[in-house]
Amino acid sequence: MDYLARREHSQHELRTKALRRLGAQAESEIEEALVALADEGLQSDERFIEGLCRHRINKGYGPNTLQQLAREKGITKEGLSDALEALAPDWFDCAQETLNKKFAKPIDASLDYAGRRKELQKRMRFLSYRGYPTSVISAVVAADDGYDD
Repeated sequence: MDYLARREHSQHELRTKALRRLGAQAESEIEEALVALADEGLQSDERFIEGLCRHRINKGYGPNTLQQLAREKGITKEGLSDALEALAPDWFDCAQETLNKKFAKPIDASLDYAGRRKELQKRMRFLSYRGYPTSVISAVVAADDGYDD
């Protein structure tokens, strides 16, 4: 209950923390407590993953990062897809907003080919680090570049 008072937790997180604190001999009591918390509505994996997704999307992270976080927190793929379906983020807009926050200025038009390429690669690495898929990264960087050959 102390853990849930601070923030929402997944059942996996609560189980791990409780086992670390109480030891393996208390495993049956921990499972009973987790079931009771879920039955009373005090703990919900759905609520947890939706809040986590909303928070990370607002911080500028993409779907690949969310998948990794869900695995770490013990959330199923179905639970993650349900949460993302409820939130319905536009990944292109999210990536574009994230890129604009990091790189406020557009790419300098006076750069030569090598300089432009280096700058584009820097932006692509940044979005990749944030967990966006390659298709979204390519579209966002191309829209941001605005270079006409």
